[in-house]
Amino acid sequence: MQIKYFNSNFEKIIKNDDIDQSITNIVDKLSCLNIISDQNLLEETIKISNQFKDNKEKIIVFGTGGSNLGARALNNIILKNKITLEFYDNVDPINFEKNFQNVNFKSTGFLVISKSGTTPETLSQFSCLYQKAIEANKVQEFFSNTLIITEFKESPLFNIAKRNNCLLLEHHKDVGGRYSIFTNVGIVPSIISGLNIKELFSGASEVINNIDNYKPYDLGRYLTQKENAKFINNVLMTYSDSLYFFGKWYLQLWAESIGKKNRGITAIHSVGTTDQHSQLQLYLDGPKDKYFTFITTDHSNKGMKINNDIFEGTNIDYFHDKKMGDLMEAEQRATIETFKLNNFNFREIYIPKIDERNLGKLLSFSIIETIASCMYLHVDPFDQPAVEQGKKLTKTYLK
Repeated sequence: MQIKYFNSNFEKIIKNDDIDQSITNIVDKLSCLNIISDQNLLEETIKISNQFKDNKEKIIVFGTGGSNLGARALNNIILKNKITLEFYDNVDPINFEKNFQNVNFKSTGFLVISKSGTTPETLSQFSCLYQKAIEANKVQEFFSNTLIITEFKESPLFNIAKRNNCLLLEHHKDVGGRYSIFTNVGIVPSIISGLNIKELFSGASEVINNIDNYKPYDLGRYLTQKENAKFINNVLMTYSDSLYFFGKWYLQLWAESIGKKNRGITAIHSVGTTDQHSQLQLYLDGPKDKYFTFITTDHSNKGMKINNDIFEGTNIDYFHDKKMGDLMEAEQRATIETFKLNNFNFREIYIPKIDERNLGKLLSFSIIETIASCMYLHVDPFDQPAVEQGKKLTKTYLK
């Protein structure tokens, strides 16, 4: 993973050695990162995951926010899953009912994730499937094929799991949902689908153990300088469909961590090349209030061959001996060069190959960078006080 900054004048940045040292000290103590070195915990998680997936044709994952997005970001890079995984993080009633008209309770596994054990969306999903099991006279099969990840404390979900002898894994009590990607929340679905977890953790460790080489404090340090107050948006543009859910995971990580005390920088996820046809006009010719990060990879000579004969008699003459990946490569290069020529402040994070090791680097880097940016903005990266009011009102309106 290579990181290049353009037109950002980092030599003029005022450093804060105290904050940088605090960042290093925090990283050394972070449960969400230190968990990758717990080999015994990993082996136990692999054992339970393999036990759970045995004789299953499909695994359905219920969870919302961090209980869903981390696993989806990891599974997004797998080209062919060993087993079908379906993720449900919303409670759209029409779509949910449509997708569960016919459930094979014998060959389907149900993975239910809620740190608190009280998440209304997840509890409603679980309860709806319980109702389907009752109607199908398959309640015993339903519970025997259910794995629940929650804190081991008094809660509705924990009590249901214990009462019905469901498989149980403990949600780490010191790790919040958006930081849980390296815990069993993200890892269990990935083990099931065949991700190489050891390579993922190895990549993450490389960044964690070499912070000064990757400098995850640079972005926060730069964006919080007085002269850079114009940057109120943090645009992340990913040039691979395999990073689509990484982008969605990053949005939650950044937004829930940094948006506090009337401070914050809004994260925006764009997809290359799709959003070059919908947002790029605004980015290039609109207000200069955005800092850009392009995550690129090597697409050259990859994918299907483009048939050039079909364009005979037209003015299309640039597809000769080209594959679709060559077009993607040209588009990401052209966009970056355009931003460079127009003196935009941006950076490129280049990943030579989107695999477990490089994804581990990108994920751990993003976590540390987000925490560092919060510290430079003087907000707590770990709480989320503003959403509690809405949660309470939701329960009130249901009564």
